Amino acid sequence: MSFREYSSALARELESLGFQRPTAIQLLAQKPILEGENVLLVAPTGSGKTEAAVFPVFESLLRVRGSGGEKPGIKILYITPLRALNRDIFRRLKELGRRLGVKVEVRHGDTPAATRRIQALKPPDMLITTPETLQAILPGKRMRRHLKAVRWVIVDEVHEVLCDKRGAQLALSLERLRRAAGEFQRIGLSATLGSPEEAGRFLAGAGRSFKVLEAESFRNVEAQVESPHPTREDLKRAEEYSLPPGAVARIRRLVEASELYRSTLVFTNTREHAEALAVNLRRLYPKLSLGVHHGSLSREARIEAEEKLKEGFLRVLICTSSLELGIDIGAVDLVIQYHSPRQSVRLVQRLGRSGHRIGGTVRGLILASWPDDILEAGVLLRRALEGWLEGPIMHREALDVLAHQLVGLALDLGGRVSLEAAYKVFRRAEPFRRLEAESLYAVASQLEAEGKIRLMNGNVKVRVPGGYRYYFESLSTIPEVSSFLVVDYAGRRVGSLDQEFVVKHGKPGSQFILKGSVWQILRVDEERRLVEVEPVEPSPAAVPAWEGEVIPVPFEAALEVGELRRRIGEELTSGGDPLNPLKRYPISEDAREKTVLAVKEQLEEGFPVPSDRLILVENFENYALVHGCFGDRVNRALSRLLAALVTARMGVEVAVQSDPYRLALISPRPLDPYFLAREIEGLKAEDARGLLEAVLDQTELFNWRLWNNAKRFGVVSRGAEYRLREAQMLLKALKGTPVYRETLREIFLEDLDLENLGKVLAWIRSGNLKVEVAPQGGKPSPLALPLLDKIAPHDLLRPAFERGEALEILKARIASKLVRLFCAYQGDWETLRKVENVPEKPRCPRCGSTLIAVLNPQDRDSLKAARKKLSGRKLSREEERLWLSLWRNASLVQNYGKRAVIVMAARGIGPATAVRLLRQPHRSENELYQAILKAEREYLRTRIFWD
Repeated sequence: MSFREYSSALARELESLGFQRPTAIQLLAQKPILEGENVLLVAPTGSGKTEAAVFPVFESLLRVRGSGGEKPGIKILYITPLRALNRDIFRRLKELGRRLGVKVEVRHGDTPAATRRIQALKPPDMLITTPETLQAILPGKRMRRHLKAVRWVIVDEVHEVLCDKRGAQLALSLERLRRAAGEFQRIGLSATLGSPEEAGRFLAGAGRSFKVLEAESFRNVEAQVESPHPTREDLKRAEEYSLPPGAVARIRRLVEASELYRSTLVFTNTREHAEALAVNLRRLYPKLSLGVHHGSLSREARIEAEEKLKEGFLRVLICTSSLELGIDIGAVDLVIQYHSPRQSVRLVQRLGRSGHRIGGTVRGLILASWPDDILEAGVLLRRALEGWLEGPIMHREALDVLAHQLVGLALDLGGRVSLEAAYKVFRRAEPFRRLEAESLYAVASQLEAEGKIRLMNGNVKVRVPGGYRYYFESLSTIPEVSSFLVVDYAGRRVGSLDQEFVVKHGKPGSQFILKGSVWQILRVDEERRLVEVEPVEPSPAAVPAWEGEVIPVPFEAALEVGELRRRIGEELTSGGDPLNPLKRYPISEDAREKTVLAVKEQLEEGFPVPSDRLILVENFENYALVHGCFGDRVNRALSRLLAALVTARMGVEVAVQSDPYRLALISPRPLDPYFLAREIEGLKAEDARGLLEAVLDQTELFNWRLWNNAKRFGVVSRGAEYRLREAQMLLKALKGTPVYRETLREIFLEDLDLENLGKVLAWIRSGNLKVEVAPQGGKPSPLALPLLDKIAPHDLLRPAFERGEALEILKARIASKLVRLFCAYQGDWETLRKVENVPEKPRCPRCGSTLIAVLNPQDRDSLKAARKKLSGRKLSREEERLWLSLWRNASLVQNYGKRAVIVMAARGIGPATAVRLLRQPHRSENELYQAILKAEREYLRTRIFWD
């Protein structure tokens, strides 16, 4: 059969089954998959890769069967990263298999035991499964016998597993399978990615040949970045619905664009943004047929949304990365990205969801918001159109994965294996081709210390039952993360936080952003999985609750944004056309004008423009800001380095925040920007890793990752819940072990970018990158505001009228607060009351005194000291201090009445601060509460540094 005949037959076969995605089929018509040849097929998501790869494999199987050379057992293994994708692939292939006489079945964690037994007795020709289920069946005697017949392994969504530990795990599993079945053909299916050759090496394994067949991602593309100005109608609706005008304008443009097409996918970067966008769309356009799809929704809700879109009942489906994978959702006409996609490879994969018909056009629209967002989106879209995509970051020599697979390989071979044999097997996997024998021995020694194996003369023997339990309980490399319920001071549900977020940021006094508001943590109850909070004003110290979902902006893209800033600034200062630098970028006129205006405001207020050639250091109140256009991972590394140096030099604890274009150091007192500039200029690339290693294990990030690595090593039982005290004890016990080293490796790969930080520091030392201090005028520069007001860039979540609402929230909180009133004159009366029920002039009902102290209901120490003093007994130094504070407190209530009670019921306001506030003239009740709000803010700035 010729290529043309083959492709036509394949297309007819698939179309008869309802498939209408020809991109990958056309590719294989030109370059067919040859039997025995390892191949990576790269084409947009939803373009028919599965059918295009499976059909020729089925044909090959039928030829083998016809020649009488078929072995009994599973011949084809199809591996996908998700159970949902398993089910979708099974649905799509079972009818094709039935018509061709190929038995197709699926097996994953939810497969009933009865079905598993049948599969063990009568194996299918093709088994669709996940990496974790492959781990489970490899050591089984019966299933292992069936797997010896494997001749083809198809790995779907290669781009998805390549960049996490599941990829390292899968690579070793395939080598274990090869040891049982011999060499087999490996066929990888991937969406468009930055380095297909590296993905091919990952798929084939070290030293094996492979070919990459790559479809054109963008043949016909219509896409641009827009940031519409609000119209009069938008302003009117913004006021009516209490929404920011910019958000209303973008939502209006989203609806206008979607009305031109049958189906539209709208991608957001986080689950919270997806839900918020859906809520606001329903409020503003109640007749629009729309759905939501993300990982936190039930499986049933996701399937319903997929089916409704496919059948034409939804015009708009709002989703996250949950629909980047190849789940069948039918034809999509338009893809809208809400805010910057943050990586060009993500953008290509998302836009690639549209335009799969013959001669089809990829149609995309990016709706950007603030100036950084616009420039970043423009840079990423240009890079995507020109094929400049970020390469994958592969986990190499992951020691926790190695530990688990060592036990698995031993189980494959009856419970024992030599380290030498294991070493040869593992080094054939691409992520472990540079594995050193010493590392394998150290891992084996760790497993022996934990009672999982016995190590004798270079041979590993799995211990019973500890080693078996460890292997089967640790099949997944994905951390098990529970959630915490978040409630306010009145016990009302605010939302929920992932356990990882609570571990990293769950100290009392810490602030975070959730549901469009900033909250401060009052208490964390680990037993009840509860976080008690209260609302506070926006602050740079506030961390977005969706932090863990945020895709890091790469170094190269952030640097290009900095270059554009610089070139716009140069045009403005020289009297040229500031729009010139943006002409080669697919950005609308409105959006271009917004970015120019931002640079212009920076210059007009007397600040230099931070760029690819300038780091700007400034301070505002107790925030020191360092502007650097270096991306998320470089700025995280730089912020931790600077925090460590400031703590070492000045003896003060420093909190950090960062984004792709700036970082903030938050300290109890203002930091000298000239001191920071000198420290940055003095940093050396060769010292960076050592400095970071010295301080990283003191962070919550390290504790959390160490805990999860310890679980994967079997040091901590799989069901154990994270507790800070236990984690700190674990840190002391594991320092210097493979578990500790793996945690450092993981952080340096996923969270920090030392390689590009080294480039930045080298540029500084060579003079190609300048460090300047901003003029000190008591106010921040315009380009500092996105970090100072971290909630502002996410105005989709932000209420329009905050300050008035903040006052009302403060009033309600203080009014409902329970306080203890105590007679400081005789000590013979006390009572508990809500502030709203305290009389204007509090008086003791027994002695008539107005010397009434207002105390925290839990403050028993002050009561004890007061009673001791009033009974004439001698006080200790600490008791004397408590008594004097209580006496001053009561004097204020005597002089100012209920107003003093209100002020001292606020957060962090004692008698000294209360005196200052009460002596100020306040023309209205609101002015008093404004002063309280300001004092609370001052307290909250420093509270995070208190023990």
